[in-house]
Amino acid sequence: MKIRNPNTIRRAARVLSRLTRPWHHSLRFAYRPLTKYLVNDRPELLGGGRYIYAYWHEYGFVPSYVYARPDTGILVSLHADGELLSQLAGRFGFHVIRGSSTRGGTAGLLRMLRDSSVVRHFGLTPDGPKGPHRKCQFGTVYLASRTGMPVVPVGFGYARCWRANNWDRYAVPYPLSRVRCVTSHPIPVPPKLKHEELEPYQRLVEDALDQVTLVAERWAATGEFDPLGYEPPPGIEVRPEHQKAWPAVRLSGRAGNASGTGR
Repeated sequence: MKIRNPNTIRRAARVLSRLTRPWHHSLRFAYRPLTKYLVNDRPELLGGGRYIYAYWHEYGFVPSYVYARPDTGILVSLHADGELLSQLAGRFGFHVIRGSSTRGGTAGLLRMLRDSSVVRHFGLTPDGPKGPHRKCQFGTVYLASRTGMPVVPVGFGYARCWRANNWDRYAVPYPLSRVRCVTSHPIPVPPKLKHEELEPYQRLVEDALDQVTLVAERWAATGEFDPLGYEPPPGIEVRPEHQKAWPAVRLSGRAGNASGTGR
């Protein structure tokens, strides 16, 4: 049964946000980059970088809270459930853009990008909102090509979780579960590519996402970090000072303290 009444949607979003906050805070979260620090909760480590963060749709539960910031825009679909998701994401702190990869989503992102004081980064699910599962659609790389913002593949893994019986097997980690996040180096996309020229970059993003997701899933399952043979692009410097396991500032409440998160 779909919720249509705006007042009911607002009340539901308020209740859900209050219920999920302690759930998120119970998670044993750690992030580790394969090259340099790239996620958005410590802007001082990003310099002037602006990124499109790409992660698989099934792992949206954690980034929807952990990396919610007003300078980061996310795309919420136009379907009937989108208003509830939009209200919830807004309560967590995201800048919400309504649209989808097939119904005005890219145009919406481009409109928001014109006001750089509002949106610095974007978070997108390349296989959303309806799949196919773990297949990168053209929207993410099209946006990268039009904006000049590189794509950061972000992988998540949960040690213990519940999975939905739907197209993406949406995953929700159990409270107190170990949760891990891994990024590979940003993927630049040449400017103003035509639609037929996007496919090689879709494959690049898809392959990179598959790898960082596998690294994160194994790290979460075993407690041991293994890059699984990852090699950064030629000429890219790996930053050793960034290679420790970082907790999320939003969950730990203090920057730079990774105590107890490495396993």
